[in-house]
Amino acid sequence: MAAYAIVNTRIIDGTGGAPVDDGVVVVRDGSVEGAGPSGEVGVPDDARVVDGAGMTVLPGLIDAHMHVGFGFGPVRKLQDCLRRGTTTVATVTGGPEAVTLREAIETDLIQGCARYHVGAVVGCTYGHLHREDGNVAGVDADGPWEVRRGVREMVAAGADFIKTAASGGFQWAAESLTWRNYTQEELEALVDEAHAWFRRVSVHAHVQPGISNAIAAGIDMIHHGSYIDDEGLQSLLESGLHFVPTLYITSERSFSREALPAHIADRMEAAHEPHREGVARAIEMGIPIAVGTDGGPGDAAFELQELVACGMTPMQAIVAGTRVTAEALGIDAMTGTLEPGKRADLQLVRGDPLEDIAILEDPDAIALVMRDGKTPLVAMEPQSPGA
Repeated sequence: MAAYAIVNTRIIDGTGGAPVDDGVVVVRDGSVEGAGPSGEVGVPDDARVVDGAGMTVLPGLIDAHMHVGFGFGPVRKLQDCLRRGTTTVATVTGGPEAVTLREAIETDLIQGCARYHVGAVVGCTYGHLHREDGNVAGVDADGPWEVRRGVREMVAAGADFIKTAASGGFQWAAESLTWRNYTQEELEALVDEAHAWFRRVSVHAHVQPGISNAIAAGIDMIHHGSYIDDEGLQSLLESGLHFVPTLYITSERSFSREALPAHIADRMEAAHEPHREGVARAIEMGIPIAVGTDGGPGDAAFELQELVACGMTPMQAIVAGTRVTAEALGIDAMTGTLEPGKRADLQLVRGDPLEDIAILEDPDAIALVMRDGKTPLVAMEPQSPGA
């Protein structure tokens, strides 16, 4: 595998440290070999050199909440995500079929895709995650022992994490946000079983009591929280668990889509302000916030803009979309920062996202994207080795 050296560039490494001007990032064998000031990181003689003058190199973004779909569509979506600078995507409704795709991506049978992290559903009968045509993303299970069986089945199928629900949602006309879904006993059984198999748990929860029930059960991530209240925020703060607010779904960009059913659009629009008020309080309190969108390719960069609008600095938003999200998913030993030994998941963008976070959403601003240091998607030709 070729070695690469990105030179003359600004580095935002995702750790939260100060940016490095006139930096060098060296990639070899799929990993970051070095990243730092040009006076400290040398350019290997065999490296293909990319001149990053006027540009910024930063970790690829991570989206912890996407519905990638089934069949052939997910491949195109994951390729589009990578082209847009999102190098890791977690599907929250994956199931066994998604595991097969993950393996094809990891073995390069299918190339040019974002890394695929698979969540499988264990949900209750007639709950938010139930499908009348069969739960192709996981299993329906009721009662503590059936819930444990469901978790075991999804672990056996190869799921990276378990997704469940502790409240209703926007999607189904017949449901209400306040529907409880799983009982406290069922939630505790699900979390205990998932953790016994070293799998994390993400929970769909918009309102109380679902938010506090899930936190009390020991889940790892609260997703959505569009009506999170002071009790829920305090519980999150004390627990140290991650909040994945998915602001995209209650943004005007989302609820104004023409094809959206009226009941979904109305619920999303009603939650627009409360959602942002809750996230702003979470930022003020220092609650760990990770990035997930419930959207598609490019929306992770939009989510960063939403977080900035709620009170984060651009640097905090970038760290949220890289290191913190990797920590939330339990993959931070592998990715999320530009540090030696980590996978070379990175993007090189024209301009400085600390001055304008919106450039990360502009496809024309992306000069290069790498995942695992392989199949770089380059809009400019690298120079010859040693140049």
